[in-house]
Amino acid sequence: MSLAVNVTATDALHDLQVLDAEQIEAMPWTELVGCAGVEQKVLWNLGGFTQALIRYAPGSATAGDPHLAAHHHVWVHSGSITFAGRRLTAGSYAHVPPGVAHPATEVGPRGCIVLQMHRPHPPREGERLAVQS
Repeated sequence: MSLAVNVTATDALHDLQVLDAEQIEAMPWTELVGCAGVEQKVLWNLGGFTQALIRYAPGSATAGDPHLAAHHHVWVHSGSITFAGRRLTAGSYAHVPPGVAHPATEVGPRGCIVLQMHRPHPPREGERLAVQS
């Protein structure tokens, strides 16, 4: 478990956490392992719940292999990208449920920055959803 801000896990569950624009700007970009030209700034991470800015350089890509036990929520902050076969531009949003491939390709000429929220799904979520259908 890690937190981008200097707080304990207990604090993270009970206290307001704020990063202003200057603090986020000062955070270093770190390369995603195995993804040349793709970097991240983790804003918050606790127990697999992760909120991060992901920056794609023109020509970069990620494989987007399916995650069997997590949802991804992606909001495009700037630029454009083809995500899971759909062209997304600034202001676009995508939800990736467990088990769905979501390659990120065809980054626009100015690159692309997305806010990605990774949420592990609770145990037996699939069973509960099947009952509701």
